[in-house]
Amino acid sequence: MSFTIDRRTLIAAAAMTAAGCMPAVAQDYPSEPITIVVGYAAGGGTDASIRAMAAPLAEILGERVLVQNVGGAGGGVAAVRVSAAEPDGYTLLATTSSTFSLEPLVQQTVYSDSDFTHIATVVQFQGAVFAPASAPFDNYEEMIAHLKETGRPLKHANYFQLDKLLMDYIAKKEGIQVDFVPVNGGNGAVQAVLSGSVDTAYSGGSWSPHTQSGEAKPIFATSYERLVFAPELQSMKDLGYDIGTTSYITISAPAGTPEEVVNKLSDALKQVTADEAMTEMGQKRFMEVQHWGPQETVEIINFEIESFKEMFEATR
Repeated sequence: MSFTIDRRTLIAAAAMTAAGCMPAVAQDYPSEPITIVVGYAAGGGTDASIRAMAAPLAEILGERVLVQNVGGAGGGVAAVRVSAAEPDGYTLLATTSSTFSLEPLVQQTVYSDSDFTHIATVVQFQGAVFAPASAPFDNYEEMIAHLKETGRPLKHANYFQLDKLLMDYIAKKEGIQVDFVPVNGGNGAVQAVLSGSVDTAYSGGSWSPHTQSGEAKPIFATSYERLVFAPELQSMKDLGYDIGTTSYITISAPAGTPEEVVNKLSDALKQVTADEAMTEMGQKRFMEVQHWGPQETVEIINFEIESFKEMFEATR
């Protein structure tokens, strides 16, 4: 009998060693607080979305979920920090998909997409360019006509590479000049518009409350197709472009994070995004809350990489 017990114990131990003890890790996970590092400053759409998801995610997982803002370099500063963390599922990165698809294309980065295991995509932004209520134009055509008539550059608030690439692309096509004014995150872009210190800014959804209040006005959607929550806005397709920019919020872990942990997190996030309160939050901020799993997130990022390459080459 003792031999049988020992033999079974040895077989079980060998099997667990061969599997890297992953099932045990998944069963025990999480056993301590999880930190989600947000790649942008507080106040923007990415920050608001993750903070809204933190409490219900903690309830599902049974552990605290902490949110930490580490802005800079279009999510790149946070990406570097998380990529160096232990791949155990306790340090996650929440940023926009462009951190992986665009930033490494337009500037030298010390991280790459391969440094991460993608867990889920949880939000699709409803991106638009907006302007102060006092701006002397109400739409894209009027904006271009005004700039050509006055001969002055467009002052555009800029906080990451996505809108810079888009506005560079537009400037090249339309024969105008754009001066970029650096701001700190989406909240900084909104404040720059409301203060009248810039002509335009891009936002993935935080523009909505201010255009509804009359403090600002939307000029055009940056997506190829019209926006779900603002279908009256002209899209890039409407304006004669073959491209468009749609950004997403992704949640990722350091490469090498156990698959079982990744799936457990993705399943929990699927429950969170299906919650009615999250849907309402998204609608208020003009952001479509939805869940795309690990493989779908990889496909989204790969598609963006090809699209941004085309835009980048066209502006060179």
